[in-house]
Amino acid sequence: LGDVYKRQDVETELDEMPESIPADPNVRNYSYTVVDGQVYYRVNSLMNQVKMPAATAERVKGMVAIRDTVRELIAMQMEESVTDEEIQKQQEKLNQVYDTYTAKYGVIGSNANKRAFSDDSSYCLLCSLEDLNEDGTLKRKADMFTKRTIKKAVAVTSVETATEALALSLNERAKVDLPYMAKLTGKTEEKITEELVGVIFKNPLTDQWESGDEYLSGNVREKLNTARTVSYTHLRAHETTLHL
Repeated sequence: LGDVYKRQDVETELDEMPESIPADPNVRNYSYTVVDGQVYYRVNSLMNQVKMPAATAERVKGMVAIRDTVRELIAMQMEESVTDEEIQKQQEKLNQVYDTYTAKYGVIGSNANKRAFSDDSSYCLLCSLEDLNEDGTLKRKADMFTKRTIKKAVAVTSVETATEALALSLNERAKVDLPYMAKLTGKTEEKITEELVGVIFKNPLTDQWESGDEYLSGNVREKLNTARTVSYTHLRAHETTLHL
């Protein structure tokens, strides 16, 4: 009889255990999602079905819809090929999804919605959609609903000075890239190195140009000794040429 009760207890525990499925790579970690009408929460490689009251589940599903619409709008603004008309349509969708939700459940920043969705990694993003009054009511919607809030990334193709070219080279190429800097400025590599004397240095160990910070790191003494050796060798070769 005792074994029967134990087996029933185990079966009950198994029934109550939340269902887990492999994580969808499109769902961010520590975020809610909806699969076949059920609410899941992603933690690392798994998405666990969340047991919650039906009313709370509906709140979560509504905010997931708002979150996904916002994420899509952000992604669209970062794509060069997306037109202003397409972005406007997505903004209209965001307005519709938001208005429908808040008409039923109130502003995203309300206590009830916070309790339901604050574990989602995007909750702060959703709160940024609202400018609230001191009493917690909506003052106005954020600019994202009506304006392009993210500018397209524009590649810099030219700069005036060698210093600007160096800053761009370190940022874009993570190194002193003289051919790239020459292309940006329209100057020769020799002219750039002249203008950056004391700012960039040729590493005698690698024969590559480096920024001052990089050059003065590591084994500076070895670099100095090598530089002296190279300088002495060049000087002796020059003297030999003169005697000839």
